[in-house]
Amino acid sequence: MATATPLLQKDIRQGDQKAEMLNSSFACGLSTHLLVEMWKTPFSSLASADVIGTVLEKAASTCTSFNSPDDIKINTYQFDPYGVSATVSNPVMHILIHTWPEREYAALDIFARDQGHAHKILESLKSTLNPGHVEVIELTRGQLLEMEDT
Repeated sequence: MATATPLLQKDIRQGDQKAEMLNSSFACGLSTHLLVEMWKTPFSSLASADVIGTVLEKAASTCTSFNSPDDIKINTYQFDPYGVSATVSNPVMHILIHTWPEREYAALDIFARDQGHAHKILESLKSTLNPGHVEVIELTRGQLLEMEDT
């Protein structure tokens, strides 16, 4: 049986190391996704696309190390007569919100590279929107599960 050349052995070791890193990153997950429901939120906090855009920009800035405002992208849609759908994103996070101000309700998705950033964003949103009640489901995205776990 032929043995691998030293160069081939080095390539094999590097491939094994890369596979091990990939498996460990999938084992602990790639990002945190918070599914958030906010009730009893003041109508004035939820009714306007301008207000929501400002709130999302502030929340996004809590977890970014980017110096350029161009790194944050905000899109808002104003419903008639009120209510908003909006997104804000940058290279490390994404926030999506839908509001029903007449019901004092907002549904949000917070998707961030790490758990700490996701929770900083959530705390900023809670502080600014001032909901009376919040429910959060936290998911680890990109986590490799064994077939027996599915």
